Amino acid sequence: MLQKIRLIFAVMAAVLLVAAQSASAKDFVYGSWVSAKHGVNTAGLAPYFKAVERDTGGAVKWRILAGGQMVSARSTLPGVRDRIVDAGLLIPVFNRKEMAHNNVLFDMGMFGSDMVAMGGASIETVMLNCPECLAEYKKQNQVYLGGFQTTDFKLICAKKVTKLSDVKGLKVRAVGANARWVRAMGGSPVAMSPVDGVTAMQRGALACIHGPIAWLTSYGYMDVAKWVIDYPMGNPRALSIMTMNRKSWASLSLAHKKVMIKHMPAASARATLIGYLKADETVKAAALKRGLTFTPGGKEFDDLMAKHRRNEMVAIPKALKKVKVKEKTSKRLMAAYLKNLKKWEKLAPAIGRDVGKLTAAIQREIYDKIDPGKL
Repeated sequence: MLQKIRLIFAVMAAVLLVAAQSASAKDFVYGSWVSAKHGVNTAGLAPYFKAVERDTGGAVKWRILAGGQMVSARSTLPGVRDRIVDAGLLIPVFNRKEMAHNNVLFDMGMFGSDMVAMGGASIETVMLNCPECLAEYKKQNQVYLGGFQTTDFKLICAKKVTKLSDVKGLKVRAVGANARWVRAMGGSPVAMSPVDGVTAMQRGALACIHGPIAWLTSYGYMDVAKWVIDYPMGNPRALSIMTMNRKSWASLSLAHKKVMIKHMPAASARATLIGYLKADETVKAAALKRGLTFTPGGKEFDDLMAKHRRNEMVAIPKALKKVKVKEKTSKRLMAAYLKNLKKWEKLAPAIGRDVGKLTAAIQREIYDKIDPGKL
């Protein structure tokens, strides 16, 4: 009889446990404006969400709605803020006024030469050295959980462009500080999302785009591009792979928040090294087979880039004053980023292109210093 009673209580406890887990289960939506096949989604986020679901026993589940089904590049900020989606891929330049301090870092795109160092320095500066950056997310009812890094941007064109003088007068898709680089080359920058750029290039409204080689397939430029100047022309910083609605974040238990944070470094490392670096290599090989012509750029671009970097130290604070960032603040954030970049450039050779080593470095240098309960 006693054994029966114990069995009944055990069954009741199990039922109550399942019921409690069901009641506390969270189903979240990630709104992605890039395609479902984009490396940020396939390499970075999909494994991340699986790991979160596994380690929370199925209590926290995520669904990716890709290809702009819910939010666009520009509407991600208000979309996450208003909880149209629970989280999204946020690029600060598309909301320059609201994310002004984050754009100080975004504009540092011409500094550095190693994407591992660039990405590590970006995430560290946002999370540990830029309270203004985090405050901007908070003001928009959001939480910055992690970032990633693209590969170097190149000049990808529909017409023959092989030297600097060929760029003169051409309309080139570029945003933020990248527009200043396009002007320095003699081109005419046009601000639009990379998604919209494909159609513009097809219609002849754009001659070139300023972007990474991976975009040839992730956005469909392979069908319209013919020539690539394969010279490193900077890349954006302070990108957010995971900006989450603050109420959605607050709905998680502390234990579940810790799980979300636990797997963030690996998501950042995969998105960077697999989603972009490996993708660039694969896409370039495919593009060469397709008949696209790659030219190296050379000394004339080296000389222009050296001059441009010097000019950017003045241009960035001046540009951000227009969105009410004090010059003193811009210079402080720029200095913090360059200090972190120098540190990460020393770490990068040992990390190489190893996802595990990059994950460990991001964890050690950044996330070990973060309290998930205070984000």
